[in-house]
Amino acid sequence: MRKIKAIYKPYMMRPIIYKAVTRFSVGLCVALLWDRFVNVDGFYSMVESCFFVVGMFLFVVAWLSYLKLDGINPHIPWITKNMPHNRSHRRHRSRDIVDFVDEKIISFDELSDEEQIVATIGCNVLAGACFLVMSLIALFF
Repeated sequence: MRKIKAIYKPYMMRPIIYKAVTRFSVGLCVALLWDRFVNVDGFYSMVESCFFVVGMFLFVVAWLSYLKLDGINPHIPWITKNMPHNRSHRRHRSRDIVDFVDEKIISFDELSDEEQIVATIGCNVLAGACFLVMSLIALFF
């Protein structure tokens, strides 16, 4: 935990929020597909059960990222088989957002490797917490 606090910088909040919104959208799509095709008879509430599972999955991914920060690299071949391994290659530098106050905006690709791992932990925890809070609210009300 102390290592995460030492690596985290305030300029990392924008990539964390952008990735968390993306993870939340993908989790919401998975929940809606589950409700449409798996939960046909409506035995389970989508918000109570599926949001809980998606939230816990995001927390497990955050924990695996934390282990990667500590030096343990969990190699899962069926996930990493088709991913590009050269992270230093950038597509276009002109695709950054233009800010009108001449403030330098740091994208996720411009962060160092440790900062990328901390940002991944933060976005997974943020999106997972959103799903778990919604499932707990639906469970108790």
